[in-house]
Amino acid sequence: MKRAAATARTRAVEALRKVLESGRAAAPLVNELARGLSPADQDLLRELVLGVLRWKASLDAEIASVCRVRMDRLAPGLREILEVGLYQVRHLDRIPAYAAVSEAVDHARSRGGEGAAKLVNGVLRGILLLPAPAPPAADAASLARYFSHPQFLVERWIARFGLDAAQRILESDNVPPLLDLLVNPNRADRASLRAALERDGLSVEPSALSPLALTVLSGNPLRSPLFAAGHYSVQDVGSQVLPLLLPPGKRLLDLAAAPGGKSISALAHGRTNETLALDRSRERLSRVVENVRRLGWTAIRPAAANLESPPLPERRFDRILLDAPCSGTGTLRKNPEIRYRISAAAIERLAASQEGWLTSAASLLAPGGFLLYATCSLEEEENERVVARVVSAIPELEPAPIEAPEALSPFVDGARFRILPDARADGFTAQLLRRGS
Repeated sequence: MKRAAATARTRAVEALRKVLESGRAAAPLVNELARGLSPADQDLLRELVLGVLRWKASLDAEIASVCRVRMDRLAPGLREILEVGLYQVRHLDRIPAYAAVSEAVDHARSRGGEGAAKLVNGVLRGILLLPAPAPPAADAASLARYFSHPQFLVERWIARFGLDAAQRILESDNVPPLLDLLVNPNRADRASLRAALERDGLSVEPSALSPLALTVLSGNPLRSPLFAAGHYSVQDVGSQVLPLLLPPGKRLLDLAAAPGGKSISALAHGRTNETLALDRSRERLSRVVENVRRLGWTAIRPAAANLESPPLPERRFDRILLDAPCSGTGTLRKNPEIRYRISAAAIERLAASQEGWLTSAASLLAPGGFLLYATCSLEEEENERVVARVVSAIPELEPAPIEAPEALSPFVDGARFRILPDARADGFTAQLLRRGS
């Protein structure tokens, strides 16, 4: 057991280096490195990698306060060994501090000899003599440092949402998210699926946001035979509810559809009778095909397409959903590596592309039809400003009031839907548009 846990910690260090130095996405990399580990150690690997990424700036500040070597001059891997060790001390109650330090020292010795082992031992034991970091002051710099977020993001969130809401976003981003399930109504109803999952050893509860959503409190739903049998898919509830913002229609065009969750949700909630699911990536489109087959949704037709020049210019659709590629600032709890890559300039570049994609999507909208433009971004540049420019350029396109189910009405303001990251969901923004007759 000790050697297996050490392997999880060793692989966590490898993953952190690849994420931060090679630009790899954390979640798929963890899945790749988890092969061959026991389920418990797969969970530990995931916790260590994503946990360090959520708290990296705070961890590094503590390490730098006692380390005799500058952080940027540490030998390759030692910084990550220290981060993994300190994360366990500060954030994982189930792992004794002495065990975390011992494993970190052994790992450092295997990589860099006795000198590296002594450095890691001295740093971590020195930190153990200090109190945990105090809660941050209520200013952008302190909050950014404590919660490991880019300061420019914290500043703009305070300006746009207020200090209290911004701090709630930061706190939510640093808490491991729960998984949400979308019930397949062709195979089960929510109550019967909940009972079946609990017989499998999972603990789940109904989500207040969607009538077909279950939130997993404990257990791994991917290991249940009910998943393979197509009784549900795994999808954040904030993404699940996007089709509920569209008026019902006969045929939906889902742009940038992979991995197919919103196409499936639209059918499951009775928002459409059939869906054409387009995505530019054939690799990602294969996930749509896989999910559609597993769940048995024959009314979804996947197809490869490029958002810059969407197909079928002679065809018009009465319902279109464009979940545009974006900065992902509403998903930092699930994708914490984004916070070390995003910049104000990158957001502006994305906004320019999004304007082109929305214009292309609007060209496929039939008169009287509705288009929902959505992102998992909280940024005005990628949402309100993009829509304003496109509506200004296309006179027959106009904002349309969203008529949402009661559970979603607190997040609706006229033609805009916004849910900020919290314990229930990732952050999403959506705006409904209508083409005049």
